[in-house]
Amino acid sequence: VMNDSGLSDSRRDERVLQLLRMLNHYLAKQKETSKRFLHFTVPRVVPVSAQLRLVEDNPASLSLLDIYKASCSQIKIDYELPIVRYYDRLGTLQSRGSPASSQVMCDILRDIQSKLIPRTMLKHWALHTFQSATDYWTFRKMMTLQLALACFAEYVLHLTRLNPDMMYLHRDCGLLNVSYFKFDIDDAKGELNAHRPVPFRLTPNIMEFLTDIGVEGPLTASIIATARCLVQPNFQVHAILKAILRDEIIAIQKKKQDEEYEVMYADPPDVPGEITISMVTRAVQAITTRLNSLAQFEAPESKVSVLVKAAKSVENLCMMDPSWHPWL
Repeated sequence: VMNDSGLSDSRRDERVLQLLRMLNHYLAKQKETSKRFLHFTVPRVVPVSAQLRLVEDNPASLSLLDIYKASCSQIKIDYELPIVRYYDRLGTLQSRGSPASSQVMCDILRDIQSKLIPRTMLKHWALHTFQSATDYWTFRKMMTLQLALACFAEYVLHLTRLNPDMMYLHRDCGLLNVSYFKFDIDDAKGELNAHRPVPFRLTPNIMEFLTDIGVEGPLTASIIATARCLVQPNFQVHAILKAILRDEIIAIQKKKQDEEYEVMYADPPDVPGEITISMVTRAVQAITTRLNSLAQFEAPESKVSVLVKAAKSVENLCMMDPSWHPWL
């Protein structure tokens, strides 16, 4: 598949892929992650030119957004109707001068779920696609493990939110790969963005498909096993993070300077090395803190269980942007 994304975005995407490929090396060495087949699905990327690259593709893969569109077509509704309904309800409230409180947002989300997008949509697609019980169970088990890795990466590495069009399901093997994952860095401050209503994607349709047992069992255990593997001191994960994040932050600094000095028609000065080192150190510290919190199991309830509750909470889901499709 040819990918003609912008040069800066493609480089940011490739840095995350490079990091995940290196982390796979450590996951294969640890017993708990290896026996669970916890392995990031990373497509091969071949740059052809500055604006063009070849990306490995599985013909059997399908994005979550494609599944959503096909399911909406079957039940005879426009796939954009939930977003239209969302903004219509908000517009009606604003015209009355009523504030959009948390309760109102929850009511809008529940209304869309009850009248437009049922929480069984993904499950029905899987039952129709995998009519053999063995195939269905195997696909669901593999997707649970792969989604655990995607949730882990999104939360710990401070990656961009997982939109439905980024999430590709491989129908022939159950693997899951994410396209266009980038570090979620504030361009103005150059710091990792740690404020988001939900820590990762665990929406009602995904919860219904994986079941409560699948989420509280394999998914939670896989996230903890991955964190405990990468927190091993002999793996020196923080050294890899420093190298990757250094390139990321330097690229953001250069982009910001180019935009500021473009009007002045002057060459931007070099950013002092101390500033770059400080920003990289803070970013690595933020990632390491989250990694250590997932690996520790001191309280009666693990940190992962708390995050899972936050991710599936209606009060948090309703605060997400409708283009993220919180009902899916």
